[in-house]
Amino acid sequence: MVGTPVTPASKMIQRTPSTTPGGGTRVREEKILVTVRVRPLSRREQALYDLIAWDCPDDHTILFKNPNQERPPTSYKF
Repeated sequence: MVGTPVTPASKMIQRTPSTTPGGGTRVREEKILVTVRVRPLSRREQALYDLIAWDCPDDHTILFKNPNQERPPTSYKF
């Protein structure tokens, strides 16, 4: 019997909280790896006065520097 081809979308697993013998629910810790690659501006980008849009101030925060000066930067912590 031929099965359905496996695609990334079909690999998605729905998770529900696990239950304890007493009937209570227990939250499981998920392990998520976040990778951010930040590169310096190229000479062409520097010549065009492009701005760096993302910054990593520490190992757990990325900062989006909005080019619209009226909006403050947005930080994401993980």
